[in-house]
Amino acid sequence: MNPIAFAVPVFFVLILLELWVAHSRGANVYRLKDSLTSINVGIMSEFSKAIGGLISVVMYTLIADRFGAYTWDVSNPMTWISALLLYDFCYYWVHRTGHEINILWASHVVHHSSEEFNLSTALRQSSTGFLFRWIFYIPLALLGYPVKVFVVVGLIDFVYQYWVHTQLIGKLGWLEYVVVTPSNHRVHHGQNDYCIDKNYGGVFSIWDRMFGTYADERDDEKPVYGIRKPIESWNPLWANLHHFVEIWQQVKSAENWRHRLMYIFAKPSWTPEKEDATEVFDSNRFTRFDTHATAGLIRFAFVGTLLGSALLMVYFYLQSRLPQPLRVTYCVVMVLAIAGIGWRMTRARQVDESNAERGYGHA
Repeated sequence: MNPIAFAVPVFFVLILLELWVAHSRGANVYRLKDSLTSINVGIMSEFSKAIGGLISVVMYTLIADRFGAYTWDVSNPMTWISALLLYDFCYYWVHRTGHEINILWASHVVHHSSEEFNLSTALRQSSTGFLFRWIFYIPLALLGYPVKVFVVVGLIDFVYQYWVHTQLIGKLGWLEYVVVTPSNHRVHHGQNDYCIDKNYGGVFSIWDRMFGTYADERDDEKPVYGIRKPIESWNPLWANLHHFVEIWQQVKSAENWRHRLMYIFAKPSWTPEKEDATEVFDSNRFTRFDTHATAGLIRFAFVGTLLGSALLMVYFYLQSRLPQPLRVTYCVVMVLAIAGIGWRMTRARQVDESNAERGYGHA
């Protein structure tokens, strides 16, 4: 059974706990539509990885079996410690290039598209990341770490990152110098100028300090969450695809091959007019995306999200027993159903705008 199946119930319990603690403190860190979208993005990600996510394991196994340089004793704790350190070092570069190369940002941007920062944001994971990520872990395969070690330390790295997506835990003293904490990860999710391209670590913050990409959270300038080109949609499918569409449009309109390649492989902010484009962020001009929603629509989205979560757990349980064509069909249907929930919530805005143009009020 997929190990994530055991983590999902814990994730949801911790979200409820964070909600309760936030409420008891009078802190408003959740918006229902945003959180439902984050959860639906996470559900879609798991179904997408069920179709294509084995690419990482298959490619890793092929390389390790053919070119692995050493044989590692899995009963030796140093095997696991060294593998986790190397995995997290590779993750740093996965994450950093995911921000600094446009085509990789197109895959990673979905995680940053939430304009809130809470434990549900941690679930907002890419559905296309498996296409690229495995390349960065080739060093572990070449060193011969067994695939079991690769999978387990990868799971540890992934699960660790869940708890740092919260605003309810302050700075943690000396730990800030060693590991990723909620404080330094809040910086990573900020749009503020001092937050851009900072704090890429997964478990350890030492890599950021080594390579000059670390920034402390400022008490006098709290991070403003989200991306500078907001998607303005609750649709998890569009959240995953919108930047790929933008790149395609840029490439089609480019004047020459150099510009086409730069639109794909340069920094996301690159433009022909200003090759080192930097935009100053003004938090006073930022407004969070929202849409009108009736109580019926909220109930529909909430129940649909709960049902999608339950059907994901059912899939985890049945996955090994289903023939491949049925697995793919199950996953595709679920991806489309989850996208439909987000489309319906976003469409409410389009109806509102249409009514406003005609002089109608809300029904």
